[in-house]
Amino acid sequence: MRLRKLSLACALTLLALVPASAVLADDSADNAVSTTDPTSDSPWVPNFVRDEGNNSFLSSRTVPFWSSSFTDPNGVVYPFTMVGTDPRLGGSTTVPTAIIPLKFTFIAGSQDLSAMGLTPVAASMDGADNVSATLASPIFSPFTYPISRDAGVQYGDAVMRAEFGKVGTGYHVQLGQPDIQDTITLDVPEEMGAAVNKRVAPNSQTTVLVGLVDGDWFKSQLRHIINTMHLPASTLPIFLSNNVFLYSDGNFLHCCTVGGHGAGSPTGIGGGSLNGKDAKAWRTFVFAAYITPRSFPGFPAPNRGLADIHALSHEVAEWMNDPFGVNKVPAYRVPVAPPGICAAEIETADPVAGVWFPTQILPIIPNSMVWHTADQVFLNWFARDAQESGLAPVDGRYTFSPMTGHIGGPYVAFLSPATAC
Repeated sequence: MRLRKLSLACALTLLALVPASAVLADDSADNAVSTTDPTSDSPWVPNFVRDEGNNSFLSSRTVPFWSSSFTDPNGVVYPFTMVGTDPRLGGSTTVPTAIIPLKFTFIAGSQDLSAMGLTPVAASMDGADNVSATLASPIFSPFTYPISRDAGVQYGDAVMRAEFGKVGTGYHVQLGQPDIQDTITLDVPEEMGAAVNKRVAPNSQTTVLVGLVDGDWFKSQLRHIINTMHLPASTLPIFLSNNVFLYSDGNFLHCCTVGGHGAGSPTGIGGGSLNGKDAKAWRTFVFAAYITPRSFPGFPAPNRGLADIHALSHEVAEWMNDPFGVNKVPAYRVPVAPPGICAAEIETADPVAGVWFPTQILPIIPNSMVWHTADQVFLNWFARDAQESGLAPVDGRYTFSPMTGHIGGPYVAFLSPATAC
């Protein structure tokens, strides 16, 4: 599978939409860290990946989808495809899902983590430990969303309903209650990863267990898993890890990919086959780390946004908006990235990566008060309002949370359409 790291990862800014005191019950200490400290989070840059797809899904069995297009001022037509049914026609879609927990076992060997001030430890990190919490989260359970005036819906459904002005209607894009698959154990070779007890701040004695895995090795393992499973092409498999992240280029310092989504066929492009030799199946998938709070504290306060389902919510909504990795748009400047950093895909969470909004009180997870659900950018921002009027939010907002554009700094760019690059 060809998972491409997104260029904006080098400039992610982690900002919450609530005061720091409302984020986590245990956030009273160890706040911002200095990235000049050699043991700080300077190499710990969270990023997300997506699979580069093609249009073979049009004649294949796959998840339910609809297609449309918009035309830019130069007369260039940009087609796009999303999960569900055309919002202009209404309808309700429920996509079957499966959760596949991934258990990573690490050995403490000769891995050299001295540049990060860390020492490898033997550990077993099991995504099955996070399944109950994931099922109870807004990913699969109905919640209330004051920011969009919606209630009784899942997170992804809330995003799609707000994006296309369908709050309060019968339009839905939902995930079915998942089939929980047997846990798959991956024994990480010494040269392909390590587990570490990472300090939550340079001068803190508090640590969090983090797993680090070579991205290329993981992708080969994921391809094998996908090719040996037997799931219908209409099912979305979600691969769930327990605070295990990917690094690239064989370098621990090039960390950390916390989630991704993709699509493919048995040809070897993208996700590969989930059902043996079925040449007419085009399958999609999501993988994400269930993130332990304070694994990524090295950002301006409030700085606890990457926790619990943040990565999974990021990927689920992106999958709904671009399930096959084919949705291109006119090149736009990424507001939170350095000048000259551009993108040309409908990756709805990447331009606001790390920005989150709280979703209800969460009493079942220790030391947590809210779910850290990811904000999303809407189609009208990427399309510069060139999409049909029936495919726009009722209030014209460009992000799921109307507060994002008011954070300040580069985020004011989300109060108006994307800027050409």
